[in-house]
Amino acid sequence: MTACPAHRPRLRRLWRLPTARVVGAASVVTVALAAGLLAWPWAPVAVAVAGAAGIAGYAYRHRGRIGLEHRMLRALRDSAPGCPDDADVPGLTAPVRAESGDDGVTRITAQTYLDAVRALGHAMGRDRGFQLDLMRRTGSGRLAEVWGRAALTSDTEYRRLGLAAAARTATERLAEPERELLTAFADGVNAAFAQATPFECRFLSYRPRPWRAEDSVLTSLLLFHSLSWNEQAKRAEAVVRRALPAPVADFLLPGSGTPALPPDLARHRGEAGADGLVALDRAVPGSNCWIAPGDEPLLACDLHLALGLPNVLYEVDVAWPGTRLRGLAVPGLPVVLTGTNGRIAWGVTNLTADVLDLVPAGTDGLRTRTEHIRVRGRQPVTVDITTDGTLPVSRTPLCGEQVAVRWTGHDPRAADLRFHRLAHATDLEEAVSVLDDAHGVALNVLVTDGERRAHLATGLLPRRPAGGSRTEPADGHLSGPERPRIVDPADGVLVSANDAALPEEEFRIGLDLDPGHRARRIRTVLGSAERHDAAGMHALQHDITADLYRPYRDLAVAALRPTDPVRTLLEEWDGTAATDSRAFGVLVRLREELAQRVLTPYLVACREHEPTFRFPFRDLDRPLLAILDARDRALLPAGTTDVDAFVAACVRAVVRERPAKWGRLNRVGLGHPVTALVPWANAVLGIGPRPQAGMLHSVRTAVPGFGAAGRVVVTAGGLVTAELPAGQSGHPLSPHYADRHVRWASLPSPPPRARPAGCGYELRPGRTADVLDGSAAESR
Repeated sequence: MTACPAHRPRLRRLWRLPTARVVGAASVVTVALAAGLLAWPWAPVAVAVAGAAGIAGYAYRHRGRIGLEHRMLRALRDSAPGCPDDADVPGLTAPVRAESGDDGVTRITAQTYLDAVRALGHAMGRDRGFQLDLMRRTGSGRLAEVWGRAALTSDTEYRRLGLAAAARTATERLAEPERELLTAFADGVNAAFAQATPFECRFLSYRPRPWRAEDSVLTSLLLFHSLSWNEQAKRAEAVVRRALPAPVADFLLPGSGTPALPPDLARHRGEAGADGLVALDRAVPGSNCWIAPGDEPLLACDLHLALGLPNVLYEVDVAWPGTRLRGLAVPGLPVVLTGTNGRIAWGVTNLTADVLDLVPAGTDGLRTRTEHIRVRGRQPVTVDITTDGTLPVSRTPLCGEQVAVRWTGHDPRAADLRFHRLAHATDLEEAVSVLDDAHGVALNVLVTDGERRAHLATGLLPRRPAGGSRTEPADGHLSGPERPRIVDPADGVLVSANDAALPEEEFRIGLDLDPGHRARRIRTVLGSAERHDAAGMHALQHDITADLYRPYRDLAVAALRPTDPVRTLLEEWDGTAATDSRAFGVLVRLREELAQRVLTPYLVACREHEPTFRFPFRDLDRPLLAILDARDRALLPAGTTDVDAFVAACVRAVVRERPAKWGRLNRVGLGHPVTALVPWANAVLGIGPRPQAGMLHSVRTAVPGFGAAGRVVVTAGGLVTAELPAGQSGHPLSPHYADRHVRWASLPSPPPRARPAGCGYELRPGRTADVLDGSAAESR
């Protein structure tokens, strides 16, 4: 490949390799010392010999790693990015024009929708080829073939889950439009695979096998699994209800409204004893999405997912006659999750739907089969997989009883991919019709055509009557019109932040919904703003107000003496999760301390029924604050004589740890999967951790390993802004590997400079691509 200024490889990044840094530094020191000792003829020679000996000794001691570094250098060099070349893509009906822009986004102009999809597949395969292969290998339990024994745990889990079989069945039952969509996408990906091999595949010595429609379906199910697999919460709820009386269980568990303190709650308080019973702040995939009123309504959406390199999302910009589709998609899926087609705009958040049931195993007859997992460099490993009919049987009993897992994702309709038809909708009415007809992943969808707006639940949702028992399995699934929705609200504002925004009077759809701090903050800002413009929406996406912690600040201030410096520190807190806030660091630890000390005594009985029990629910602040606000020392741990004294003791315990500023505690970086095998490569493949403002319950969500995987602001007429944690490309030497991180992370921007223009290329109709089958890795 050639390389214009916008695509010239960033070879300086290779100096971050450990050997390059060490040998380079040693060489510079040696030369400097030798130059400084020229007055003595023998000295420079001695210094040079000593320096060479030191470098040789270093090379000998680290020869194994240096060999891997050389292998990585060769893989990076042989796959170094440049300007995309013209290519032949099977199935194209006419040439497609593509331009790789100065931001790394490939802008595609085609004559038909399916030709645009083929070109998108080619762009994704070129930019994210290894990421596509990694996702399908993960979902099918075939990662150890190229990864080695480090992937055995993951492969075993996904083999038992059975996503690969579910994907095959769902692919067979796809409607014709979706089958054509995925076939066209596969044509483009395979053309990219035939053109170049991703550097990670070169480093691991294999070539990816051809992409199939089934692989995109598998990717969809892998996404659904990450969003909805709530077995831990289901187990915890069952244990709590078995171990505690119904009023106490209803008080502690989410989803029962806001029950008052049970009158005999103190009687059920046990001795603390157990550690780690309360799991605080699990990173549950979520998102914020809202529609702000105005002459041209703006839709803002930021998707909260696991962070890593390459980005978990990919920016799409494709056009065909009458339509320009822009937004963010998951690599491997030609489906825009949030974006615009020039007529409507839409965004999604995780519905946090109740789509999983634990049922007694053995009702349909238990069957066990053995599968063999191929492991790179080792003998295959056998895995026994037990099913009850078609349901996987959990390896871990529930309260001593064997259970099977009934999960909506195993139903072929869970991957029907009809959501993609939003790309062709012309107005709100047509968009609602598309969503009513679709099943697929359970999501909140906000959509507007500029005049009207709606918030709908979509996906394959189990039928659970609102007044029914929470422990009873679902009876069938909701039809499209039965799913809850809000259409054209009076104030023109729609907000979804994984909270209970949709009505559930008739059917209950959610499980352990977000407590709603982000949603309330968004509504407050939107209600107080006189104007709603793109700058305001962008600022709101970066809002770091931490209202969750205000009650804890008030408790601490009331309990501490007026002369206590910690009280002064907390009184002066500005209410945000700012990087320079020491008070916020104290409050984070105080909440953790109170949760463990106050709630653990009520949960210790659960360990008698389930030795590994943990309380994982996000709504824990409701019962915790209710107990503290009751001002009853009988509800607190044994030995408590005064509520304020108890809170003050918790504050002192926290302060003894000397909490640092929040920015030191909350450092967020991005890592590449390959660094799990070769940690020394993180300097080249990763982005180092930096202090980040925000936390899980602020609008700006950013914690280690988790945060906004993409932020967009769109109108029905077009995309306004888009932010990604890194860049569009998946190649570390590409100028577009990490070029968006500065804005995403709110770091000081470098002085503005002229950016080189991108370059164009053409995709032409061609014969079927000949891609080598890389189903197994071959060590070299």
